[in-house]
Order: sequence, then structure tokens, then C-alpha cells
Amino acid sequence: MEENNEQNNNANTEEVKEEIKSTTNETAKEETKNTTNETAKAKGTKTKNNNSNNATGAVKEFFVNIFKTPYDEVKKVSQAPKKYWIVVVIIFATWILAELIGGIISIVSNVMDAQYWTSATYFRNSFREILSMFTAILTPAVIIAVISLIIFLLMKNKKKNYLTIASTLIVAYAPVATASVISLLGNINSNISKFTSSYSGLCSVLTAVLVYFAIKALYEEKEDNKVIKTFFITMAIYYAFVFVLKLFGLYI
Repeated sequence: MEENNEQNNNANTEEVKEEIKSTTNETAKEETKNTTNETAKAKGTKTKNNNSNNATGAVKEFFVNIFKTPYDEVKKVSQAPKKYWIVVVIIFATWILAELIGGIISIVSNVMDAQYWTSATYFRNSFREILSMFTAILTPAVIIAVISLIIFLLMKNKKKNYLTIASTLIVAYAPVATASVISLLGNINSNISKFTSSYSGLCSVLTAVLVYFAIKALYEEKEDNKVIKTFFITMAIYYAFVFVLKLFGLYI
């Protein structure tokens, strides 16, 4: 009898030990899992913060150095466009937004004008203004898309993909984007419009230079003679396209 009781006690003791061991293992696993999840979350947050800081740093670096070393900055974008995606988005969005605001101002100005003598004339001119506004909004996209396509088709070895070419060209058109913003001030009075017109002319020249740099960087060409030839061919094809659009009454 005593032996049976002792065996039962031993069995109960073993069961208790097993339960304690199992509970301890489960607790340890749960704690390890929680610790791992927290560590992963912390790493994820740290990575996001680092990416955000890197992107912000790239934006500041670009807009500071574009005036010091324009070719080097354009070349950096052509080599690593993902690093400068915020720069590309800011320039392109600013350009389109400026064209949109300019189109709205033009529509409001003409609607307020007393030149509409009949309802037919009023609606006809209003339609033209609205169509002109949409054309102005699409102009940045058309310019970048067409020139990028020309460069991509002329590039024999296809060293750069289409999006890289487009991103680099958007950066090259930064002066034109700023000119679109400054030109909005020309709606204040005629004297300011004279200044904005001169500024737009200067920005066109700067953009031409930056496009030249962009083509040189995209083709990874060191010989200036070849780059100049490629630049002239590219722009000649582009302006031929613009001329064709003008024949159909479309202006960009």
C-alpha cells in the first residue's frame, strides 16, 4: 500500500515537473517572439527614418549644388534617379501647377473682360481658354515624353531606361519650371511682365545647357563633338514634331 502511494506521488511529481517545464518553454518562446517583433518594428522604423533623411538630404544637396556644379548634379540623377525621385517630383509638380494656375488666371481674366458682346462669342472664347489651359497643363508631360523617347530611340546600346532618361530631363527643365512660376507675377502689371518675360528667356537658355549636360550624362559620352551632334539631332527631331503639332493648331 505504501509502495503504491509512493509511486503515485512520484508520478504526480513528474507530471507537475512536466507542466512547469512546458509552461516555462511556452513563456520563453512567447517572450522571444515578442522581443523579435519589437526589434523588427524598431528596425523598420529606423530604416524608414533613414530613407526619409536620405531623401531630404538629397533634395537639399541637389538644389544647393545645381548652381555650383550643374553637370555633376545632372549626371548624379542620370546614374541614380531613385535617390533623387523627390527632386524630380517637386520640379515636375511645380511646373504643372504653375501652368494650371496660369491657365485659370487667364480664363478668369477673359471672363471678366467686356469683350464678349454675344453669348455665342462668350462661350466660343471660353471654350478656347479652357482648351488652352488643358494644353498648357499637358505641355510639360508632352515635352519630357517626346524628348525622352527621341533620346531612347537614338541610344544604340540602351545604356539607360526610359524612366531614367525622363527623370534626368525633368531635372534639366528645372529653370523652365521656375520661369512658369515667376511668369504668374506678370499678371500684376505690364512692368512686371517685362521682367518675367526676360527671365523666361534666360531660363530657356539655361535649360538648353542643362539638356545638353543631360544628353552627355545619359550617353556617358566624353567627346564634346559627339555630344553636340547628338544634341542637335535630338532637338531638331523634337522641333520638327512641334512644327507638325502647330500645323494642327496645337502649341506647346
